[in-house]
Amino acid sequence: MRRLWALVIVARRAFRGSLALRFAVVIGMAILTGVTAGVLPAVIGRAMGAVAGGERQAGGPPPGAFARLIASVVPGDQPWLLVAITLVATVLTVGIGVTASRMGSALSGDVTAALRTEMMRAVLYASARDVDGVGQAIHTPRRPPGMGPPQGEAPPLQGPGDGATRTAVVKLAVSREAALVGDFAVSVFTGLPQSVATLAVLAVELSSSGAWLVLVGGIGLFVLSRLVSDRASRRVGRARRDLQNADAAVFGFLQETLSAAEDLRLWGARGQVVREFAEVAHDCAAERARFAAALAISGQIKSMFTALSPLLLVVALELSQRPYGPGDVAKLLLLVPLLMVRLEALDGIRQGLIERAAILEAAGELVALAPAPPPSPSPVRPPLEELAGEIRFEGVRYTPPGARAPVLDGVDLAIPAGAVVAICGPSGSGKSTLLRLLLRLDDPDEGRITLDGIDLRDIEPELLPRIFGVVRQTSGLLERTVRDNLALGLAPAPDVEAMFAALSAVQLEALAEPGGERGLHTPYRRHPPNFSGGEHRRLLVARMILQDAPVGVLDEPEAGLPAATAAELLAAVRDRAGGRTQVVVTHAPHLLDSDLNVVLDGGRVAATGSHDELRATCRPYQALLAEEDPG
Repeated sequence: MRRLWALVIVARRAFRGSLALRFAVVIGMAILTGVTAGVLPAVIGRAMGAVAGGERQAGGPPPGAFARLIASVVPGDQPWLLVAITLVATVLTVGIGVTASRMGSALSGDVTAALRTEMMRAVLYASARDVDGVGQAIHTPRRPPGMGPPQGEAPPLQGPGDGATRTAVVKLAVSREAALVGDFAVSVFTGLPQSVATLAVLAVELSSSGAWLVLVGGIGLFVLSRLVSDRASRRVGRARRDLQNADAAVFGFLQETLSAAEDLRLWGARGQVVREFAEVAHDCAAERARFAAALAISGQIKSMFTALSPLLLVVALELSQRPYGPGDVAKLLLLVPLLMVRLEALDGIRQGLIERAAILEAAGELVALAPAPPPSPSPVRPPLEELAGEIRFEGVRYTPPGARAPVLDGVDLAIPAGAVVAICGPSGSGKSTLLRLLLRLDDPDEGRITLDGIDLRDIEPELLPRIFGVVRQTSGLLERTVRDNLALGLAPAPDVEAMFAALSAVQLEALAEPGGERGLHTPYRRHPPNFSGGEHRRLLVARMILQDAPVGVLDEPEAGLPAATAAELLAAVRDRAGGRTQVVVTHAPHLLDSDLNVVLDGGRVAATGSHDELRATCRPYQALLAEEDPG
């Protein structure tokens, strides 16, 4: 219950309107529904007694509190009036129940939307490594350390597709688990007071009519049913978790293989992948069957004990040794099943908390993700217009989580303000890691990185996207129009003239021509692609130009492009620097016409200098140039 309440509190941040007021109204309607449902059997019993034409028998049980109240208003010699009142009360009870249900459904949808928003916020603001870790934690069943999977159960997925599966788990948590949590939260916080209200009314009616044996027997039957069904409920919870993981495996397999469909065709591997997918799909089907079986067993146990409730009534009436009139019997026949249903509802909440424990834990882990980068205790907001762009790495050492050796080890580097700097070196030398630390996607284990003398960790994180214009090797466009991609995250959005100028700067004038086949209105599409790889990269550079940040950071913007296209793109980066610092990781430093080249090797700065100096004196630099131009 504590986890569920915590998630509702989290959803309050993104809820549109007053969450407390909405819950109060829905809970009030639920209580009213519970009270009317509890009173209705007394009304029906009174009407049936009047229609049967018999007053309460001498020596029989006294009428219940609500039956006495009805008798004081409508005499027993007016049976048809009592029937009419019963019909009105029934319609009123159903109407109140329907209204409460509709209001609860609407509230559930709004809570789900708010919780999904908060989950999305947490995932986007956290580091990708932390999100991946949560995906792994959700996907991997919790067991004591050292304990392997039970006999016959497959181990957690491993291998190249596992990352896709972890991503799929997170996607499912945001899309599906949020809805399950939202629905469950509303059902708990409205079903609990509704059941308590009904049970309170039933307890008063049964006790005041001398049928306390029915009340005690109903509670005893309920407790017995729970002792029998608890194990089944835990089995349902485990089966639900296994089904979630199986669904995620299917989703992850699809995500990985469909993105490589053409490669699989060229490799002749389509048949193999179909066979592998069939295994994953059949495993999911088996988990679904196990979940359905566990759910059916749990439900049948509940149904069996509910079906025993009429027998309880017969036993209680026999033990009481008192005569009951037809109206009293009719009332009890309605009260006992209602008593069992409300007790079942209360226990359903408890069982739901048991069965959904894994889902609540997964949602809680997502919304509890720490923001990245972490804020400084005393954040600094340097004026952007005053930043010169001087960057210094001072004794920087960094070892990624899980790595045995540092990727960067004692890096000391000074990048002058306004310089165009090429960072180069062999694969694995730490180039991309250097940029990750500069952008605060990670923080160094030792040393510091400064911008104009300010430690990057002291700068307010929300200001970093305005300081650094970024084109990463893995950067991509979203499936929206060119205009929307260029303006993404920029406030205020650039006007059309500025967009046309940026497109022209990266040799995409065709998109800037009015009335052309493609333009700012053209939506970008991944599958099948409607922009070439070079156009895709140029659009990313155009967006960086529009950002007009004091420092530009580019990670191999020319990767995978033909030499001529790469040269044009790097020339555009150089031409648009305009006195702003540009840090470019590249395998083609000779195409950049940089002011300073930095060679990394083995996580250290091997050499710095101009292109001509390094070509004459630095062997790693010479080897890099030879790889780029073997001839």
